[in-house]
Amino acid sequence: MIKVRTAAPRRIYAFFFSGLMILAAVALSVAARAQSYNHVSVATNAEPDTLDMLTSVFPPISYVILRNTSEMLWDYNNDGTVRRTVADWQVSPDGKAITFQIHPGVRFHSGDELVAEDVSFSFNRMMANTPSFKRHGRLVEKIEVLDKYSVRFLFRQPDVTFFDGNQIFLGSKAYHDRVGEKEFMTHPSGIGPYKITAYSPGQSIDVTAFDGYYGPKPKVKSARFYIVKDDETRVTKLRAGEADIITNTPYPEVAELENAGYHLVKFPANPSVSIVFDLLTPQSPWHKLQVREAIAHAIDTNAIIKGLFHGVPYRYPMLAPGEAGYNPDLRNFRYDPALAKELLVEAGYPNGFKMPLYYSATSFYGFQQAAEAVSLYLNAIGIQCELHNQEAVRGLQLARRAQTDHSIELVSVGGLPIANTGLTSLDMLTIAFRSSAPSVVSHFDQVDAGIERALSELDPAKRATIIRGVVDFLYNQVAVIKLWDSVSVYAMKKGIDYTPIAHRMPFMLLKNVTIAAKS
Repeated sequence: MIKVRTAAPRRIYAFFFSGLMILAAVALSVAARAQSYNHVSVATNAEPDTLDMLTSVFPPISYVILRNTSEMLWDYNNDGTVRRTVADWQVSPDGKAITFQIHPGVRFHSGDELVAEDVSFSFNRMMANTPSFKRHGRLVEKIEVLDKYSVRFLFRQPDVTFFDGNQIFLGSKAYHDRVGEKEFMTHPSGIGPYKITAYSPGQSIDVTAFDGYYGPKPKVKSARFYIVKDDETRVTKLRAGEADIITNTPYPEVAELENAGYHLVKFPANPSVSIVFDLLTPQSPWHKLQVREAIAHAIDTNAIIKGLFHGVPYRYPMLAPGEAGYNPDLRNFRYDPALAKELLVEAGYPNGFKMPLYYSATSFYGFQQAAEAVSLYLNAIGIQCELHNQEAVRGLQLARRAQTDHSIELVSVGGLPIANTGLTSLDMLTIAFRSSAPSVVSHFDQVDAGIERALSELDPAKRATIIRGVVDFLYNQVAVIKLWDSVSVYAMKKGIDYTPIAHRMPFMLLKNVTIAAKS
């Protein structure tokens, strides 16, 4: 009998084996997609000046990354309003006492529980180390630890800006006492959704989701923040697939990236980029009002916004519509170089003068470009600008020296929290124009007195009237010249989305990152 060999079993085995391979490939593909959701790479130009938010000299830069690892006694909703997180509170009828009840069971990365003593420790540590924090802390008369979870703030006078501007980050006193100052600074323990796992200064910071986080668990499990201070290099990393998200996207690249299919998120944010004058030095030419007016009329700000920045940022004379104290009658200074020259003649400078112009090219986008453009416009009316690039922290240090050393002549293209900051208008005035603030280089009695009245005024309508008077005075004095109001732009790969907290500082919250499922 002749046996006929059939290929059917072999075909069945081959089909079965290939099916297994397909299933394995699908499984690997799913696993790969899941893994990609677990890790995100971000390229940012902002490197913290310290890993301990309780000692940051320049919090706006440190916020960008460290808001993921360090959180406050309260937080903000995505619309910018105040949100209760780790504590509840009651404000006394006279506004001079706030009592916080901390929720039991909130843990630091070190495993220590958040207790009332940590609030007092954190407040005092920030008061001692963070100059900008003192603007609110000065109104706190004392802090009383009532019990393990209760702490009371007592104020010398009401502070209606307390929750909007006073960001009390939290650190563990028990951890500090256990490990010492050096370890606390280099390996900080926060209550944020992420903890720092590696830091290469000038290069990158790695964070990993904290399993003991008190809030909803973030979907992104780990991330690497690349420190990339050059604007174009950040864009190159995005295009090359080396970064999933970039912050501080250069305005000229916005339209190109959108056309190339990248997802961009834009929102108005701090700061308002302005020419800031040191008015504490009476011998300087810009101490005269006519000179400041001349400078305001010499600069074609609209051309800078449209030409250099492709129309991305906004421009308001002072406050933005809807903010307390907003005056719709104020107008941006018009570009009129002939008038600028006339004003210089009236001020006694027919041939112009030399003026230092400082800027920081590493904090937010556009400062260097703006300073260079301003220099060209002012050169046309006889003002020779000497450009100086410096790190933001050094700029703050120079401003603080200028408060007492009146031989320093200082003009800068700087960032001020004026419009669309998420802060109250009163908090803006306290930070940017109150003479006792750590980096303010002007002193107007009318401004200080108006701020004092507004801080204690509990009626919002009356407070807005006071604020409007102060803002109008500053506008008429040309205390600063606003160039534009920032729009923070995040660019990211298609399928990735980011929800910033409206109007607040342009930080990068990983817990607000979502990644669309792939089909």
